[in-house]
Amino acid sequence: MPGKKTKSPIYKHAELMANRLSDGQAAIEGFSVTLNEPLIEREPFNTHFRSDFIAIFLITEGEITFGINLTKYAATQNNLLVAAPNAIKQLVHFTQGASLSVISFTGDFLGKIGMPRNITEMMEYFSSRYSPLWQLSAEHAALITNQMQQLHQRCLAYHQHPYGKELLYHSLYSLLYEMAALSQAYAQPVSIHISRKENLVINFTNLVQKQFRHQRNVQLYASTLCITPKYLTETVKEITGKTAGEIIDDFVLQEAKLLLDNPTLSIAVIANDLHFSDQSFFGKFFKRHTGFSPKEYRSKL
Repeated sequence: MPGKKTKSPIYKHAELMANRLSDGQAAIEGFSVTLNEPLIEREPFNTHFRSDFIAIFLITEGEITFGINLTKYAATQNNLLVAAPNAIKQLVHFTQGASLSVISFTGDFLGKIGMPRNITEMMEYFSSRYSPLWQLSAEHAALITNQMQQLHQRCLAYHQHPYGKELLYHSLYSLLYEMAALSQAYAQPVSIHISRKENLVINFTNLVQKQFRHQRNVQLYASTLCITPKYLTETVKEITGKTAGEIIDDFVLQEAKLLLDNPTLSIAVIANDLHFSDQSFFGKFFKRHTGFSPKEYRSKL
């Protein structure tokens, strides 16, 4: 009898934070940055695993061999690797004294800070179309190192600084935009085709960007894409770490925050613009996702 197929275990970001690697790590819920971490053998990294977080690795010393989607990549100083949550990952080998800096964050964290409208285009390099290994120049490695150091400082000051949250969010945006620019030079295509599931998620996200103001029903999006709602949700979750409904809500929430930034718009007008049945329903939706009513959020701006 053929053996049963088993799924790679999912390593949660919460576990990563609970097992702090070193004093060089700064972390809050859903986000962490570690600087110049000396590598040691530890679970689950030496076996195949998937994660619920995005990871960006910059090699700072030595040579490290990573397995990503069952392909081995030998990375040396100033090399950068990117790994999506659904990618099968493994730390295969490293030389004595090897170290790296790591940024990791979950899809929930990215949704919480508000996704840019062009997020799919910005982070396309995480798809299987491109090699996860970037051989950075010394100048560009220094640029990413500086971004990581700033994020580390922002994370440490997250609860102490009166605008710690905002500074951290803007610093992460800055890193993502810098990487999107660098990807044009360093993300080398390895396949002319993306996987069917990745293509589905791209099509779904593009559809949501166009229709989220008046359409928030997962079933209708699935119908447009000629698939079942269950398959859509499972596929989106596998690729992004978030459900289809959460992706839709993220776009609605981002637009709501943008509109609330405009003091000339009443909350009733914003609720109507986003096609909520009434202001009360919009208020409940907004508070469920942010912890603040629209009025309270606006007063904090």
